[in-house]
Amino acid sequence: MLLVLTLLACPTPTGGGTGTVGNAVAGGTTAPGKLPIGTAGVLTTRITEDGLNQVEVDLDGDGKVDIINYYRESSGVKLLLKKDVDLNHDARIDVRTTFDEAGLRVLEEMDGDFDGRADVVDHYIQGKRSMTEKDTDFNGSFDLFSYYEGGKVRRKERDSNGDGKIDFWEYLDDQGAVMKTGKDTDGDGTMDDRRE
Repeated sequence: MLLVLTLLACPTPTGGGTGTVGNAVAGGTTAPGKLPIGTAGVLTTRITEDGLNQVEVDLDGDGKVDIINYYRESSGVKLLLKKDVDLNHDARIDVRTTFDEAGLRVLEEMDGDFDGRADVVDHYIQGKRSMTEKDTDFNGSFDLFSYYEGGKVRRKERDSNGDGKIDFWEYLDDQGAVMKTGKDTDGDGTMDDRRE
């Protein structure tokens, strides 16, 4: 995860297409550039249908796309709106980050098991993480939801039986210790057993 954060935080060469977590990274682009083997750099640059500058970057010099940056350019200023990253070099996007007009992170989707589906989705408000959705059993459905206040997880909600309804709640203190819990024992989606 540290590698992911490092890649996302590092400035990258200029540029910006479309795709979702799992789609082929190079889909719909022009042919790769002619960088000498072993040389990292920009492979292709193009304008997408929605007017963004798309730049495909090879970080390790193997001639394959590792990062795609999507920029809006206005009056000589480039604004990064989206970044796609292929972490394991399988030509599919593993991390997709979306930014707002102020350059703050809005959404980050991560495919931790490299099956083409996002397993963790972080939501941000004004650049601060507000909620995380996780698919803990990798079955394609999110079952754990963590809610943040002041940068710390304050509440967790879990669908433990896979019926699409929350059935377990945890409320945490500043140190991350559980202060109280709740359960839905009859399956109606409402907390009916509370413990402090």
